[in-house]
Amino acid sequence: MKIIKKVLIYGILFLLIYLGPISVGPTTFSQFWKIPLFIFLFWQVLIIRNRKKQQFIKWSYARAAKNLVTANFSISYYAGLLDFLRYMMFPLMFEYFSVKIKDLRSLDKVLLGFAQFIIISSFPFVLGILQSNAKDIMANDVSESFAGMFQNSHGASITFSTATLILLAFLKMKSSLIRYRKLNSVLVVFGVYLIYLTYVRTGYAMFAIGLFSLYLPNKFSIKQVITATVAIALLVVGFFYLLENSEEFYNRIFDIRNGKQTAVGSGRLIFWESAFDLWYSGNLFEMLFGHGFDTLIDKIKDVTGIRVYAHNEFFTQLGQNGALGVLFFLGYLISLFGFIWKRKNLPSYRLALSIYFIYISLMLTQGGMWFELDVFMALVFVKLEFEQRIYKKKRQILNKAFVSEQNISIKPEIL
Repeated sequence: MKIIKKVLIYGILFLLIYLGPISVGPTTFSQFWKIPLFIFLFWQVLIIRNRKKQQFIKWSYARAAKNLVTANFSISYYAGLLDFLRYMMFPLMFEYFSVKIKDLRSLDKVLLGFAQFIIISSFPFVLGILQSNAKDIMANDVSESFAGMFQNSHGASITFSTATLILLAFLKMKSSLIRYRKLNSVLVVFGVYLIYLTYVRTGYAMFAIGLFSLYLPNKFSIKQVITATVAIALLVVGFFYLLENSEEFYNRIFDIRNGKQTAVGSGRLIFWESAFDLWYSGNLFEMLFGHGFDTLIDKIKDVTGIRVYAHNEFFTQLGQNGALGVLFFLGYLISLFGFIWKRKNLPSYRLALSIYFIYISLMLTQGGMWFELDVFMALVFVKLEFEQRIYKKKRQILNKAFVSEQNISIKPEIL
């Protein structure tokens, strides 16, 4: 019965993600089904509103609300509302998981299961049983990169990287939930293969940074140095081998499209400059509150001919939400790092730090909100919080036991 329930849940989740790019009126199915999810989460969090919130959650809510106040909100209100919904998902999911998931083991099952599902879901696409609905918006054509059930290759690469790292973390921690280590190790290898198939440099960088953060030891031994050297050498050799033998890989790394070198990859500097110029040219209100999303992408289109955001969250926030947007984003990042750092002695600290650093790398090279990544982040940080609660309870029990022993040893002396 449990297996049937799991298959049903993951089957529904697969359809929700796979059908995401399909148009539903003025929006997409992906945005459409997230509206009732937002309402549900919002209502649930309202019920538990008296619960104390983490600082990074407060900053996260502030980031979301900021999208509703920009200089041109009356013009780009639709984009502002959508961004409000997107940015609200992470803090709402964090609070919901914190209360509704009852214990650490149950949370680990959800986290591990979701990571395994992300990787396994790509088998039908790799085998050619299903075709992807994804489109490469930037190139304005169907992407040659692998995207699986996701809306685009970037989203796929980001999610595959995160899922593979989480699966590696469970293997590294020797979790009792991993019954078949060899089978899950095969899933890790397949996950790495999926990351490669996307041909997305952002995903490559995220996985490399996450892997380094996850396995970096506190103290180096000779064995670890040798192992790391061999691993890095193999990666370098593999990288150059693919450059020599895979035209698709070579073209994606050097941003060659239709046989021509493009400025889209290196064009990020132009995107950033355009966003900064838009912000700097505004009046005091616009510099403080931003110009809104539509004005930002229109400005970038005027300069580059491509209607995209700045591909860096700091510059996107600067142009869209002004100085306040950047302030709220920095507050969120600093407070989130503080949340993780204060729990550095806990088992999931390395995993949480790895997820934090891949998120930073994504914000610097791409930006935006990615729903599946938000789910992973919420689960990982709630896991860290659960471990902190367990640690505090154990300390309280030990302190009580110590006080009791002290009282027992003092009583004979009094007598």
